[in-house]
Formats: sequence, C-alpha cells, structure tokens
Amino acid sequence: MAPVEQWCRVRLLDADGAELACCVLEGLGAPDLSVVDDVARMALLGRRLGGGIVLGNVSPALRALLELAGLGVQMER
Repeated sequence: MAPVEQWCRVRLLDADGAELACCVLEGLGAPDLSVVDDVARMALLGRRLGGGIVLGNVSPALRALLELAGLGVQMER
C-alpha cells in the first residue's frame, strides 16, 4: 500500500484576508485530477465569500497538476 502523502495545506480567507478555515489535503500516493477539482471548489467557495484561498506546502506533483489545469491559485513559497 502506498504511504499517505501530504499534497498541500489550504487556507480559506475572507475579504479582509482573515483566515476562516485551514485544512490539509493528503492521500495515498500522488495527487490526481480529483484533488485539482477539490482545490477549484475551495477557490470558488473563497471567491463567493469575497476572499480566496492560499495554498502552502504544495507538493511538486500537485503544483504540476495545478499548472497543467491552468488553475490560478495563490501559493506560498
């Protein structure tokens, strides 16, 4: 069985930049397009709340998928 890998940390921000929620996306093995879908849905929720999301500790595999999908989300270094 593949080990659990942390793909990224997601912070949901309101219009003022205050953190509303924080979660970690992780799973078995490498991320796939369903993880990109999850990130897109969280970004949409953030925009609906007037804010957005910021991704931290993004794995190289997820970063490549997000870039391939053209999902423009803010990522911390």
